Amino acid sequence: MKEYKETLHSLVYKSNSDLSLYSAGYERCSPGYEYGPKFRAYQLIHFVLSGSGELHIDEHVFSLASGDVFIIPAGKIAYYKASTDDPWSYAWIGFLGISSKTYVYQLMSSLDNIYIINDIDTIKYKDCIFNILSLKNNTTCDYLRANSILLNIMSMLFDDINFDESSWGKNSIADDVKFYLDTNYAEKLKITDVAKFFNIHPNYLTRIFHSKFQLSPKQYLTDLKLSKSRKLLVTTESSIAVIANSLGFEDQLAFSKAFKKHFSLSPSEYRKKIRLLAVDNHEFTE
Repeated sequence: MKEYKETLHSLVYKSNSDLSLYSAGYERCSPGYEYGPKFRAYQLIHFVLSGSGELHIDEHVFSLASGDVFIIPAGKIAYYKASTDDPWSYAWIGFLGISSKTYVYQLMSSLDNIYIINDIDTIKYKDCIFNILSLKNNTTCDYLRANSILLNIMSMLFDDINFDESSWGKNSIADDVKFYLDTNYAEKLKITDVAKFFNIHPNYLTRIFHSKFQLSPKQYLTDLKLSKSRKLLVTTESSIAVIANSLGFEDQLAFSKAFKKHFSLSPSEYRKKIRLLAVDNHEFTE
């Protein structure tokens, strides 16, 4: 593995910058190489250069190969694995800053699969990233040079996805809020924070969202979290506390209370019931 990390400036400094490099790297993976599940506080983009592998994020599984790009937004838990037959190699770039979420949001909202860009020339991105990896020192000169390369990479991405500047922002605010909730539901979101992100009053946000989707953004967010929790209860061995935390609930008690109110069963009762049904159905089909 090759990696360059910018260490001249603190995370606080980078977080308060418009856009700032965190790290860049390259990995040629061994067969079946796994990474994660991992949470990051910065934006991360991988460029698949050869081979194939899988990305697991938000209960989605994406099969990826050379020429594909996958985006892992800050705050998301992701896991990825190289193919055992044709393990991938990839280059990556990580960044943060005040505008980083907006840029990633613009990229994702322009894609068919919000985390994936397919069939682009990833080698040109490798060349850019290797220019960062060639930097020898964490100096102000290197910081500026690395950030200029980061800006160039972002501009190429926007060009490659044919980002339509004229249509950006033409969706209704309610649609944008829904997309924001769909991609950030695992955070401990408050509607006041969402309203602040969109620079609108919380009451106005609630009114326009309810008008479009016939329920409040708070209820939509709760329903979304509970829907995700059901799959996690059945398909993983994670504790109730871990599931509650991974979905942004205040604590295990708040999660259990909301779950029981919605499904008339506690999370542990639901997990037990579904697994018993699965066993019974398996025995019946045998």
